[in-house]
Amino acid sequence: MLDQTFSAKNFHTISEIEKRRGRVPDLKFFPEVTKKTEILKERIEDCKDFRRNQIGKYSDGDQAIFNHLRDMREAARDKRDEQLLKCLEVVAKNVSKKSYSIDFEKLAGPGGKPVYQIKKDVPEHHYAEKQISRNLSKLYKVKQSNRNQIVSQLSNILMDEFPYHFIRTDISSFYESINHAALVQKLRDDQLLSQTALRLTRNMLEKFSRLTGTPGMGLPRGIGLSAYLAELYMRDFDEAVRGIEDVVYSARYVDDIVIIFAPTPMSKPKEYMPQIESEMSKKGLVRNTIKTEESKFEADGTSRGRSGLKFEYLGYEFNFEPKPIIRLSASKNAKYEARLNASFSRYYADKTTNSRKAYRLLLKRIRFLTGNTQLTHNKQNAFVGIYFGNPHLTDTQQLKNLDHKLTNLISKVPSASLKAKLGTLSFVDGYEQRIFRRFHRKGDFGKITEAWKYE
Repeated sequence: MLDQTFSAKNFHTISEIEKRRGRVPDLKFFPEVTKKTEILKERIEDCKDFRRNQIGKYSDGDQAIFNHLRDMREAARDKRDEQLLKCLEVVAKNVSKKSYSIDFEKLAGPGGKPVYQIKKDVPEHHYAEKQISRNLSKLYKVKQSNRNQIVSQLSNILMDEFPYHFIRTDISSFYESINHAALVQKLRDDQLLSQTALRLTRNMLEKFSRLTGTPGMGLPRGIGLSAYLAELYMRDFDEAVRGIEDVVYSARYVDDIVIIFAPTPMSKPKEYMPQIESEMSKKGLVRNTIKTEESKFEADGTSRGRSGLKFEYLGYEFNFEPKPIIRLSASKNAKYEARLNASFSRYYADKTTNSRKAYRLLLKRIRFLTGNTQLTHNKQNAFVGIYFGNPHLTDTQQLKNLDHKLTNLISKVPSASLKAKLGTLSFVDGYEQRIFRRFHRKGDFGKITEAWKYE
């Protein structure tokens, strides 16, 4: 049985998971742990230095010295862990109080939409929210759909010559439309989530309602727990859509939905959309008519029956000309163009005060945009970049256009050395050759991406 308690032991498990993902909240929350961690780092370096300086087989004396250094390292590790557990015991005690509730704040987000974040520097909020998310993940096996898997499956289906009826739509104000009463009732009926976790979840929902003035509605965007709750809320909707007659494939990525039907001579395609809307209505959701596309894929033994059809989904444009082609979506292509412009604009703005720093940052930003890298210590050590972010492209003309834009921007750079270095970079090369670049300096990613934050 899953241990759902908000205990120091469980919080320590969360801490270890966070460390493996490159996030170390303990050092931010607990100065005492930071001091013990610094001592541990010194003992680790002592062991490494000894290994580096001792070549070949250790003598008995050398081995004794190394054993002593190793024992000191492990003693320092134990002291760090003991201190962390002491701190987490205080956190657990505070979370267990009936008066405790998770607090968060509203921030400006991308596109003018508000986002929310757990209040910083308060370990109780951090660990409590992570514990509820972990409980939901383990109990319900909820997780967000895999974007690349959906695109791969979708492209494989649409590349054949079968007649399909295709619908792509999304949900208007998805997070803001989730009904609290229905969500809480499901959690109660299932009787899986602990009473403490359920109470804290209800408190969070009520606080969101007060902040937004929308009683009984909505989840705070930007908070990890909201993603788990949204997926749980939509589980029966997904099952209902898959059960609609003639559906051969359906996928949902957050609020973005694609459904493929295989009509028979007795089918009634005009009833497909009303059935989808009916299932949305049962959840208190509304279809976004502006972002809805509906197409009929004919089968005539060739691809001519699909000529001229196109739609966008999850950052790609599927286009039948009549040969099926997969390109970047218009918005994703525009994002790359905007990031190029922003990178050079920041260079010109910053070089008046610190030309050397502006030089280095522009080079890093363009190397990042045109290449690929690995987010070490991140979730699953994910690969990102021009190829890994868009692996399903079958046409690279947009990348050639981006290279042309980059060339024009480079031509205006006053520094000859910077111009020469930038001139070696290419979107097409980064994609086709899967060029890999490393960014290891602390804070690199933050500095690189700050130029286009909330573009």
